[in-house]
Amino acid sequence: VNIGCGPAEERVLLTGLHAVADIYCECCKTTLGWKYEHAFEVSQKYKEGKFIIELAHMVKDNGWDKRDFKRNTNTH
Repeated sequence: VNIGCGPAEERVLLTGLHAVADIYCECCKTTLGWKYEHAFEVSQKYKEGKFIIELAHMVKDNGWDKRDFKRNTNTH
């Protein structure tokens, strides 16, 4: 979508050594999280190709105001 991916680098995380690539917003270049490129431990292989997005960097904006959203009370 609007996400870029940097080069992979090896990092020691809580679950061991992994090759990860930072992912960032294409618009503002803020780092949002990372992608697991390679797991060196067999028990961590399921993470390969998966993404971690840190919620602290996320903003939900759907452009709706609560007052514009009316609850449908009709029953069918």
